[in-house]
Amino acid sequence: MQIFRVSISPRINRGGFTLLELLIVVLLVSIFITFASVNWNTASRTGRDALLEDFSIAVSLLREEAVSNFEERVIQFDITNERVLVGTVDQETGFAQRGEIHLTEGYHLTDVIINGESYPTGKCYMTFHSSGMVDRTVIHLEGEKQYYSLLVNPLTAKITGENGYTEETTLKERNNPS
Repeated sequence: MQIFRVSISPRINRGGFTLLELLIVVLLVSIFITFASVNWNTASRTGRDALLEDFSIAVSLLREEAVSNFEERVIQFDITNERVLVGTVDQETGFAQRGEIHLTEGYHLTDVIINGESYPTGKCYMTFHSSGMVDRTVIHLEGEKQYYSLLVNPLTAKITGENGYTEETTLKERNNPS
């Protein structure tokens, strides 16, 4: 049996990194940065964007719940106390609260227009029907510097935000013979 000796290089400790080690480090750093940026974006959202996102999520969930359970759901706007409550309305017991949508700091309810009727004070209800339809609603909020309006599409329940005090848009009557 023959034995071959392998010469060991005297330069074993070269002091550098291999390409594989560098790639692994770059990969780990990029993963950590990605998670940090996602958390930073979530924590740093404020103002109109946070308000629009919170309302959009709540409206989408309520619409889906109304359709899937074949029951009406409502959002109660308590303009006097500046609260936005989520729940159901029963003929016998009235409004049953199931949650609340918190307004972003710096914004408060000015008035709400539901199906063409303005509510500057008191309580009013935006209804989510089991068919997927939603009441035509315009929510007016006042911020530190200006007004902000949230418009709810009655067919899709999609919410859009507009700077300023947006009035409800209506179609002019047409002289249609049919």
